Amino acid sequence: MLAIDRRKTILEIINKEESVKVLDLSKQFNVTLETIRRDLEKLENEGYITRSYGGAVLNKSTNEDISINIREATNKEDKNLIGKAVADLIQDGDTIMMDSSTTALYVAKYLKGKKITIITNALKIPMVLASDSNIQVISTGGTLKSTSLSFVGHWAESVIEKYYVNKTIISCKAINIEHGIMEPHQLETEVKKKMIKTSEQVILAVDSSKFDKKSFIKAYNLDKIDIIVTDKELSNKWVENLHDNKVDVIKVGEGIV
Repeated sequence: MLAIDRRKTILEIINKEESVKVLDLSKQFNVTLETIRRDLEKLENEGYITRSYGGAVLNKSTNEDISINIREATNKEDKNLIGKAVADLIQDGDTIMMDSSTTALYVAKYLKGKKITIITNALKIPMVLASDSNIQVISTGGTLKSTSLSFVGHWAESVIEKYYVNKTIISCKAINIEHGIMEPHQLETEVKKKMIKTSEQVILAVDSSKFDKKSFIKAYNLDKIDIIVTDKELSNKWVENLHDNKVDVIKVGEGIV
């Protein structure tokens, strides 16, 4: 395994477990303790973790903006299942807004062959769908944000405002009963708000690791969402809260719950 791939996997483990031990990682990857320490040192320098004695813990800074390459490699199996479930909600003839989240990128991979129109501020989604003549892809353009490979700013927002679509597909950094949908970046948040405003139906594709977490910006309330697609069973408290906000929940493999 290449060092960069090992570090991506380590970060995925830390995102799930919130802490790791050097000895455990050394055994898992069959490398020396020193190699793992160097990996953790690099991840700490990049701001993702904080090293501790014998291991490391997740850096829970609420305004962190992790690069798309790291996010794309995190929770891949869950995002893949969610992506397929969301794509199953899309019909021929639909017009769709899609954000620049990695979960939306997984959705895009399952949209091939559908006769639809997509408007997106993502750089990667048009690349994934470029070879499919059934799909018309409209890029917002705008200022390119390097960490997310997304277009943001006034130009991107003004393009979104020119359209009205059937469905908007978005994800988020965190979802919280008290604070609603939360994000780490203001310009990205403003783009998503415009997408929500110009859509009949809003689908939030979000894996279970995002629930009961917090981020820097209170982006919008839960009642702005029509459908949540997720991978795990939600607590009764969440089910009741989403029901009160008239949000349908689709659990992967089970349909609306």
